[in-house]
Amino acid sequence: MNAPAPLPTADTLRTALAGLLDGIPARQAAQAVERLIANYRGATPTEAPILRDRADVAAYAAYRMPATFEAVRSALEAFADAVPGWAPGGHVDVG
Repeated sequence: MNAPAPLPTADTLRTALAGLLDGIPARQAAQAVERLIANYRGATPTEAPILRDRADVAAYAAYRMPATFEAVRSALEAFADAVPGWAPGGHVDVG
């Protein structure tokens, strides 16, 4: 069995996102987020690319990752509290 990997922290995520956003003007990232939200809520054809370029990827990551990270961290922490001593054997056990 593989040794458990160290869990990332919110600071690790912030640092990674800062690197991803480096060189992308804030206005461009904000416009990409607005377009992505509009596409998500609208009727974008499934064959149309959603993440078109690096700015779209960075904007999506910056917009969604912190909340997703916190939600998963919180859920796993609550599960660990509810079932003390249980350890997943692999990713499938967590999923």
